Amino acid sequence: MDEVVYLDLLEQYVFPQIETFEQEIVSRVIFMQDGAPPHFSCFVTDVLNERFPDAWIGRGGPIPWLPRSPDLSPLDFSCGSTLRTLCMLRR
Repeated sequence: MDEVVYLDLLEQYVFPQIETFEQEIVSRVIFMQDGAPPHFSCFVTDVLNERFPDAWIGRGGPIPWLPRSPDLSPLDFSCGSTLRTLCMLRR
């Protein structure tokens, strides 16, 4: 059931947002998601294969990415601390 909710989110919100970009940008989009079970369902992977052929990263995707890869987290740490600092300064 969670995969249906996730697929609805993609179709109702994410894909329309991406389609508002210029075609040149859309053709270079690589969609990335984590390996959560709803993101790995057959329904979702079929839609991603259709929308982003050979251009999505995730468990079972055409561009494999290891779960808990250290390459995914540096941005979280650097941006997170910077954002916290900026928020504290604005108080």
